[in-house]
Amino acid sequence: MSFRQFPATGNDGNSYIILEFHDEQGGPDGKPALRYELSDGQRLVRKDNRFAVADGTLVLTAD
Repeated sequence: MSFRQFPATGNDGNSYIILEFHDEQGGPDGKPALRYELSDGQRLVRKDNRFAVADGTLVLTAD
């Protein structure tokens, strides 16, 4: 497993770092499995260049 990090801006105006975890073994479809989290461990759901926490209270846009 490897990871990269990149900056994002939240809908609250604050700056965040998103961690992207890359599982080389891949998912059930054979494609690499990606997971996104904030540094405090909150999971993020990705849609295009936007990321959101599960309850939708924080939405991030990749810079």
